[in-house]
Amino acid sequence: MPAYMIALNRGVHDRKKLDEYWKAAGPTFEGLGAKMLAIYTPLAPMELMGSLEGAVVIEFPDMVTAKRWYDSPGYKKARQLRDGAADTELFIIEGGLVPAAERLPHIK
Repeated sequence: MPAYMIALNRGVHDRKKLDEYWKAAGPTFEGLGAKMLAIYTPLAPMELMGSLEGAVVIEFPDMVTAKRWYDSPGYKKARQLRDGAADTELFIIEGGLVPAAERLPHIK
């Protein structure tokens, strides 16, 4: 089942450091079968809970590969460049559909 890394850039504090992060992060996806689906493409804000400067969606073959990328030494090093440069939210979500009756079982 594919997995998707979604990153939300909520604000930029240091564009130069952010450029360095992008340059360092790019090569960390090589050899993982990652597909760049949307990288800072135009977006239409519909229902947001705050500012949004840009968004990224990258598809991985599966959740294991996506987590392996995130925990890789190369990406850990790249993440350090982003610290203080931007307010970023990043998560990995598995593709698929959970039936409505089975969603959010921890709050039933």
